[in-house]
Amino acid sequence: MNSKRIRQLVLTPLALFVAVLTRAQIPVMEIQENGKYHPDQTVILQQLSADIKIVGNIATTTMRMSFYNRSARLKEGRLTFPLPEGVSVSGFALDINGVLRKAVPVEKEKATAVFESIERRQVDPGILEKTEGNNFRTRIYPLNPNGARTIEITYNQELRNSNGQLVYHLPLANKEIGSFSLSASVYETVDVPQLAEKPDGSFVFEKKGNVWKASVNKSNFTPTQSLKIAFPQQADAPKTLVKKKDAGSWYFLTNVHITPPAPVARPLQQVTILWDNSLSGLKRDHQKEKAFLEKLFATKSNINVTLYAVATTTKKVGDYTVSNGAIGALLKAVDEMTYDGATDYSTIPASLAGGGDILFFTDGLSNFGEWSRLPARPVYTVVATPVANYSKLQYYSNSTGGQLINLNQTEGDAAATQVLNKPYRFLGVKYLYDVTSVNPATAVVSGGDLMITGIARKLPVTITLQFGYGNKVEKEIPVTLDARQTAGDWTIETFWAQQQLAQLEPFYDQNKDAISRLGKEFGIVTANTSLIVLESVEDYVKYKITPPAELLQEYKALVKSRKEAQDAAWGDYREAARERMKELKEWWNTSYPVKRSIKKFTPPRPVPDTQVMYETTVAPAATADGRARVVSGEELKEVPAANTSGFLQGRVAGISADAKLEEVVVAGYSAPKGKVRTIDIKSDAAYLKQMDAAATIDAAYKVYLRLRETYQTTPSFYFDMANWFYDKKAAVLAVSIVSNLVELELEDAELYKTVAYLLKKYGEYDKELIITKKVLDWRPMDPQSYRDYALALQDNGKYQQALDTLYAALTQTYTEESMNRDNGIEEVLLMELNNIASRYGARVSTSKIDKALLYDLPVDIRVVLNWNMDNMDIDLHVTDPRNEECYYGSKETSLGGRISDDFTDGFGPEQFLLKKAVKGKYQIKTNFFGERRVTVAGPPTLMAEVFLRYASGKEERKIVVFQDARGSQASSSNGQTLIAEFEF
Repeated sequence: MNSKRIRQLVLTPLALFVAVLTRAQIPVMEIQENGKYHPDQTVILQQLSADIKIVGNIATTTMRMSFYNRSARLKEGRLTFPLPEGVSVSGFALDINGVLRKAVPVEKEKATAVFESIERRQVDPGILEKTEGNNFRTRIYPLNPNGARTIEITYNQELRNSNGQLVYHLPLANKEIGSFSLSASVYETVDVPQLAEKPDGSFVFEKKGNVWKASVNKSNFTPTQSLKIAFPQQADAPKTLVKKKDAGSWYFLTNVHITPPAPVARPLQQVTILWDNSLSGLKRDHQKEKAFLEKLFATKSNINVTLYAVATTTKKVGDYTVSNGAIGALLKAVDEMTYDGATDYSTIPASLAGGGDILFFTDGLSNFGEWSRLPARPVYTVVATPVANYSKLQYYSNSTGGQLINLNQTEGDAAATQVLNKPYRFLGVKYLYDVTSVNPATAVVSGGDLMITGIARKLPVTITLQFGYGNKVEKEIPVTLDARQTAGDWTIETFWAQQQLAQLEPFYDQNKDAISRLGKEFGIVTANTSLIVLESVEDYVKYKITPPAELLQEYKALVKSRKEAQDAAWGDYREAARERMKELKEWWNTSYPVKRSIKKFTPPRPVPDTQVMYETTVAPAATADGRARVVSGEELKEVPAANTSGFLQGRVAGISADAKLEEVVVAGYSAPKGKVRTIDIKSDAAYLKQMDAAATIDAAYKVYLRLRETYQTTPSFYFDMANWFYDKKAAVLAVSIVSNLVELELEDAELYKTVAYLLKKYGEYDKELIITKKVLDWRPMDPQSYRDYALALQDNGKYQQALDTLYAALTQTYTEESMNRDNGIEEVLLMELNNIASRYGARVSTSKIDKALLYDLPVDIRVVLNWNMDNMDIDLHVTDPRNEECYYGSKETSLGGRISDDFTDGFGPEQFLLKKAVKGKYQIKTNFFGERRVTVAGPPTLMAEVFLRYASGKEERKIVVFQDARGSQASSSNGQTLIAEFEF
């Protein structure tokens, strides 16, 4: 067994738990197996402690949780939790050798690159990151058998008004917890805080100085209630804290409970409703949304409503007249909505039919396109799901004169009032001579509470807050900032930074540098800043990450002595590309065929079984029903050595080769005409038989929707269905259906890559560009991300940007482990870079490119095999008319066939080149050796791009995209999949 196969057997076990922090429960453990989530009774919450600090309408909560793995299996965890509007995470700690170590802020892409690099050594750090919307997740490894891991998370929030009171709510599960402790401190209030709910009767508040305190400690305790603390509010009475920033300035934070003057009603005669009916729309609380509409139209007569459905396209559903609250027809249209496809705000017309204000029911997660121009009328964004992009929706509302209606926190009556009355607004601070960086600049005062932060140049100083309707000042409230209002150890600067970030995030591309600076300075998790914990001080040194205070002295000493090792941890591909270009030039200028004996590949001696980890998933064994199953290391040891290779290459049910062949004839070239036939590799899933039985496309779509109820979270289902409709010439439906993959998981690059491959195949190049750009934003630590985006740019005719992006892939710095994984990718990049440079000549500039990397390299045949998942071993094989096979074991043929380096545990790609084709038949095959983990994205998606006359100016391209579940049923031997044939 050679080293390639041994690497394939070494698996990082992936047992994934997900915890969702909502208004109803504390984190709940779930395990992931084969892409499915289910409760895991073997991993329990052993210890929970929470510390809460409250002043005015702000609160900071620190939660410490210990999870105990009482099973005999090693597990890896992930905590995923959406947080409400106005909440941010500013602290994370993970136990290292039994001691909690605080995380430090790092650029998100660097944190991910370092995490994955160390993970390859089987020693993992902890990382907390923010995904789309206000959603956070942390990955934890290892959860050792019969062992525990402890994490600590700190988050900040603004409290919301409910019936004239501010309310703090901490959800607590009705499950036994081995060790439970809870403490709360409430500052600057005269009245005793009211406990609307409490987990135990001994939890009561006592006054200590100017602070109300309560605590409880229990063993083997089952909370019977959550914690809910209510505070009566005093109108127009600011509560203010200040904290020294530097020698010449102070942070300040003031909370004001506003009582607006008599509400100013506004006419409601026309309304335009945008209803997000993408797949993720199923997760919204439609009962709350409909109840809000009923309240809104309850007392009005003759309101004209125009309803649109927004998903991958925006379609007008109909016009409705609501008379005296009778909205049955409108609600019926809403109930009959079909939720399918991704979300594309760019399809919303700039000029919408209908009139009046716009009510937009959505979560703000537009994954297929953004609004290029907002409507010229007020937009009221309506949120009824905990997973939402609040900052984006707030921007849409504020910039158009509307409001964000958060049905998670506002009841239907109050929400309707927000629309029926003119919005009462905070208009800013009068005379900004002595204060700066005030947040928010302006805002709608909803719920009667407002938090204002800023920086004062001197103290004491009095600032004047202005409020009113439109731009007219109706009310002024003076606020005195005084050094005696000191916040002590309260980190009010974090709230200031949090509000600054909320202003910047809607314009992420323009503000990403400022967002990163704020995130790192204040330790806040942002869209591009994560919190990371590393196990050893050597790793902080290696990856140039400043550690927490307790390791700083040792870190500085090591930096001085290990500067060279620190620099070696990061590098680029420029030098390797220069050497590879020399090889390519020599190969291209060699005359073929050459007379030589064909060398057979001889595998090295097998590695002893003791070096195989105890759990793997790569061996494609199958159960009686044909499904792949996990095979343990013990089982692998029982396989005779002589049969190991065949065992790894065994066939598994999953895909089949269709007899239908596509043909492209390439003419106008001095060499003989060539043609390429690509194999249409189809799934053999049983549900496709039901699709084939449908008489029409409309009938088939209904069958698809019915089947989706069973397969809603199965990625391969959407892949198969999209291809089915595409084959039936229903391309619009195919694009809509495959786009569902980006709705299944937040920021899942593997699912996005699958979508990009099919969009390229379907010729939907504009959407391919959007999807590949998102992957590049999330994963700039992979050269494949630059490459995919560059080729999408090329597909869209953006040749200079494509050229620059390909060169960026060679010149970006990557971790040492990543470069080892992707060693050889420079050969693929060089071919593509030079293709653009030679084909588009005067339309592109190569002035910034190293001249040693430029050379015209036209070839008769080029094949590139791509796949969407890391930790994969997939091989490209090409057999020529002499029956000579070019693959990783025989990298060059006598005809001049050349294959790039073998990628055994990364994303690929692998490339075959033949400068001059001879007459005869060529076969292209793929060989799946296996994966090293289970993934939400399902089986790997492969895309083969097959070129004739590459870089000649007359090239032709065919694309094959298919999914391979540990081997194939295609018409080939040794577990290989025949994907295309050439004839010259």
